[in-house]
Amino acid sequence: MIAAAAQAQQASVVKEILIRGNVRVSKEAILAAMRTKVGKPYLQDDLDRDKKSLEDLGFFSAVDVRATPADLNAYQVTVDLQEWPVIKEFRITGNTVVSREEILKAITMKVGDVFNLNARRNSVDAIAAIYDKKHYAFAGMDDFAPIQDSPGTINIVIVELKVGTVSTQGNVRTKDWVMRRLIKTRAGDVYNEDKWAKDVTRIHNTNWFDSVQAKREDVSPEPGKISRNLIAEVKEAKTGQFNVGVQLDPQSSLAGLIRLSENNLYGTGKSVALNFTQAISGGGPSVDLSYTNPFYDAKDTNFQISVYSRLVYRFGTSFLGTSSPINNSTQYSERRTGLTTGFVRPINDQLSVGISGRIENVLTNNTGAAPVNSFVQQDGDVGVASFAVIRDRRDVINDASRGDYTKVTFEPGYSNITRVGGATGNNNILGSNFFTRNTIEYRKYWAPGQKPRDLDVEAARRVIAVRVKYGFVNGKVPYFEQFFAGGPDSLRGYDPDRFWGQQTLLTTLEYRHPLQKSFNLIGFVDYGGAWGGYGTVNSYSQSSTYQLHVGYGLGLSFKTPFGQIRVDLGFNDHGKSQPDFLIGNSF
Repeated sequence: MIAAAAQAQQASVVKEILIRGNVRVSKEAILAAMRTKVGKPYLQDDLDRDKKSLEDLGFFSAVDVRATPADLNAYQVTVDLQEWPVIKEFRITGNTVVSREEILKAITMKVGDVFNLNARRNSVDAIAAIYDKKHYAFAGMDDFAPIQDSPGTINIVIVELKVGTVSTQGNVRTKDWVMRRLIKTRAGDVYNEDKWAKDVTRIHNTNWFDSVQAKREDVSPEPGKISRNLIAEVKEAKTGQFNVGVQLDPQSSLAGLIRLSENNLYGTGKSVALNFTQAISGGGPSVDLSYTNPFYDAKDTNFQISVYSRLVYRFGTSFLGTSSPINNSTQYSERRTGLTTGFVRPINDQLSVGISGRIENVLTNNTGAAPVNSFVQQDGDVGVASFAVIRDRRDVINDASRGDYTKVTFEPGYSNITRVGGATGNNNILGSNFFTRNTIEYRKYWAPGQKPRDLDVEAARRVIAVRVKYGFVNGKVPYFEQFFAGGPDSLRGYDPDRFWGQQTLLTTLEYRHPLQKSFNLIGFVDYGGAWGGYGTVNSYSQSSTYQLHVGYGLGLSFKTPFGQIRVDLGFNDHGKSQPDFLIGNSF
């Protein structure tokens, strides 16, 4: 009996397939999706798979596939379908940071199409990708379906991840209002990973804290909503310093130092500093008094002012050594007394503009001890204004691993030289003269094969860094207002200010490899120079036309509580070495 029943089942065939309920989807498309075919054996497993295949097309809100006997060993298959409606309009709500037009472009269905579940899934993914590209958090869809009372209207309800609370922990001395000025993310904003990372980086860049940790906590304040609470946990650093000791001056030698500074005055973010130095080579002390207010107005304009009387040593030997046989008989100095002040106002997170001014009196010293061809005397007054546009897209200002930095500067200047002498002691520069100095600088940073720092701003990175800087001067310019190249922050392997002129081009390539979190090994190549200015002074021959020089070598940098310290050993294009010492990073 069982064998006979099995034989009858195997002999059953599909006599007819009846499709009902389809309006926009063609019968041919439906049959093509089915394994069951007219004239083929009837198998219930195939009907079950056909039901799933038709549902997977996404065009139907209901699918029913049944088989009924037609005659002996023959079955009629009936497919009852309920199509999703034809789209007449999209109703989009919940979006605040992505426009309706952007969302409509991302939706793969258009008005006039049959609503389709597969297209809905693709559309949700495409909308999420828009949010991700803008670094906003997309929490999902609360609805993406036809409205029951108006089937042709597709209701799209977007759920954006909102910021719940924004708080800081660990700031005991730093005022809460200062932290709020540093953090631009606000409660109720749509959460933006990039913006929050910039807030954390901004806190880190103040150097008021030993560490900055970002924390996030997701909460559900009510059904259908998700919020993310943000916490910046900081450990305050010692921002006040009183130092008595010695320092290394690359342009002079060993100098006694007294420094009194506070970089977070009363927890307000303001800074004041008094510096007093006296070099062992003589010439009198250098004194500098400065004040900075990073929150000058509601736009977070940075205000700086400095008054000073500084001794600048020309052709001075470095404490670490020099490649030229310079001595006290050829060394001279300039006493520069003046005032600088300026404002830098941010336009947005990347762009800022600056305006500043400098007024100085320059007086040349120690000219009697040097031969006439070993010094330059151009005493008088100078005033320079500066207008700058800055685009800063670095991840961390003081130790960038990604991004770039561009600065364009225009500096109109005025000089009134009253006394000349020495190697360039001609009278052409006497009296009133106007000049302009123009500079463009670009820096780029890569961390190949490594994830972005994002919220981990203190993470060590292998970095490739490039800098290109070009400048030119128009008009009669005093010797000391030219461009100079040579030394630890421009062209290593050469004496400080070895080359000068009315034009300069400096390029640098560095590879920075972390040996420890606070200790980097650096390989560098510098290529640049200056030309077209005053002629030879002492043994420093100059070029009147374009001429560049190469420097290369290795360096070590250390992160300390007082900032970064760097020591380089550079070689020039004659193979001679020059050690250099620098407080801070090269760029």
